[in-house]
Amino acid sequence: MPSTRTASPPPKLPPAALLAYAAAHFGKSLLWYTAELLLIFALTEYVGLGAIAAGVSVAGGLVVSAVMGVFAAKRWSAGASLAWAGRSQWRGIALAAVALSLVFVTPAFPPDIRLISVLLLSLPFRAAYAIGDVAQNTLLGMGHWPWHGARGVSALRLIGSGLAALLVSAAIGLLLKDGTNTAASTALMIVALSGSIALLSAWWLRQTLQRHVYVLASAATPPSAPRWQRDQLLPLAVIAALALALPTFTKLAPYLAQSRMGSAGWGSAVLIAYALGSVFVQPLAARWPTVAMRRLGVSGAALAALGLVFAMAVSRHTVLDASLAFGMGLAAGSAGQWVWARHAELASRHGPAQQARGFAALTATAQLALAAGSALIGLLLGASDYRSGHNAHLAWAMALGPMICGVLCVLIAWAGSAFVMSGKRRSVAAALPSRHV
Repeated sequence: MPSTRTASPPPKLPPAALLAYAAAHFGKSLLWYTAELLLIFALTEYVGLGAIAAGVSVAGGLVVSAVMGVFAAKRWSAGASLAWAGRSQWRGIALAAVALSLVFVTPAFPPDIRLISVLLLSLPFRAAYAIGDVAQNTLLGMGHWPWHGARGVSALRLIGSGLAALLVSAAIGLLLKDGTNTAASTALMIVALSGSIALLSAWWLRQTLQRHVYVLASAATPPSAPRWQRDQLLPLAVIAALALALPTFTKLAPYLAQSRMGSAGWGSAVLIAYALGSVFVQPLAARWPTVAMRRLGVSGAALAALGLVFAMAVSRHTVLDASLAFGMGLAAGSAGQWVWARHAELASRHGPAQQARGFAALTATAQLALAAGSALIGLLLGASDYRSGHNAHLAWAMALGPMICGVLCVLIAWAGSAFVMSGKRRSVAAALPSRHV
């Protein structure tokens, strides 16, 4: 007869595990931003696909990744260990790194088969990435992390993401300076380097977690299912807004950079400033509580205002636009840290299997929103007619994402505050003694 497992809190992890996790997330983010920032640009400029076809191909890959993430979460058992999660993320990231390198070989193929080649080669990358992504994300709630717990590790995650975006942004600037003759081979070298870093960092995390082989049990008093679902609505809504709208700013920047209004140096400055903003805010964000909605509302208002100022500029100035991008990065980084920290705090009340399903739902929401955003970017590129010199429309298309995302974050923060206040009023009313006339 199997022994009954008693509930236990998440194990305390050493600082070495936190460092390995931050490095592994940095490596995984290199793959992610290479696929997100570089892929759609490479498809249109080096593979030769049309804007709408490139957007649809990227969107289709994201849908596949979302579905695979949900299926990958179902592999998790109630008694999964930290060591098993470490091995799972290593296998997924290793396969994803190899698959993404194959995607960037497609410029060497005949033009007639490039689209189908991109679609077929993108599927293994998305599927493998989903396996590693679910495992790394679920690790957030499986242990008690040093330095501010879930808020601290979520901040370190976004520092790693910001540094990865910074490097990929610099790489895009290098591609713009190289010209079309050598840019395709340079892009392949960048992908190979990113994949190597992702492989090594994922292996480091795997080795660090190998000694944590004991299984984890659920928290002693998990919240009821209806309350769990209500609490999860806000992080899901915020990450959907961030993933749907914000990428228009970063993904369209290379197109504006190579137009008459911009330059290669301008594009690199804007993307690097945005990434730096998302990094610099994290030490502060790690100390801010996740319960209050005010931070989310302020971040949304800042995004909307800065996006509007960027769109209204009649000409492009590197210092001004980089400053605006830095501010957008601060606001977006704060909102992103809130999503992951809040979700990790809620997920830690449950066992590994339910945590994996919760994180899979969160990442699937983000990926489906990104898929819709990628298709939207393709439509915006087609409508802006950027190849003919109509670049003012492209600047507005870039700023449209931060403005929409900012408004949505303000509305979500208002709705969340209203929900919390109504719940408090109901609790107070229930605690008061009833009066009989």
